Amino acid sequence: MSKRNEPVRKTVKEILADLLAGHREAAFNGPVAAQKYLDRTLAGQQSLPNAVKAVAFDRLAEARAQLQDWAGVIDAVAGFLKYLPEMEAGLGHGYREALEATTALERGVQARSERGEFHEALELSDLAIGLNLGAHWSAKRDSLDWAR
Repeated sequence: MSKRNEPVRKTVKEILADLLAGHREAAFNGPVAAQKYLDRTLAGQQSLPNAVKAVAFDRLAEARAQLQDWAGVIDAVAGFLKYLPEMEAGLGHGYREALEATTALERGVQARSERGEFHEALELSDLAIGLNLGAHWSAKRDSLDWAR
C-alpha cells in the first residue's frame, strides 16, 4: 500500500499572509474587487482562523468606506470587533503590529459620523484609546466629546 499524503497544515500567520496577498492583488482592481474577494473568502472559508477573520473584516471595512457604503462599514466593523479578542491568541507576537495596521475603528468612526451616530463614534474612539492605538485617538475623542 502506498502511504497517504497528509494535508498541508498552515499556521495562522501563513494563512494571514495568504489573505493579505490575495487582498492586495484584488485591491489593484479597486475597492469593488477587494470587497468581492473578501466577501468570497469570508463566506467560503469556514475553517478560516478567527484571528484572520478579524483582519479580513478590517480590510472589508476599508473597501466599503472607499465605496461610501456606510452601513456595510458598520457591519464590517462589527465583524472585526467580534473576532478582535482572537487576534492576540492567534497572532502571538505579531498581534500588536497587526492591530496597529488595522483601520476598522477609524472607518467605523467615519461611518458613524457620516450617519450622524456620534455617540457610537465616540464609543469606538474610547475603544481605540483603550487598545492604546495612538495619541491621535484622544483628539478624535475630544472632537466628539460633545456627544456624551
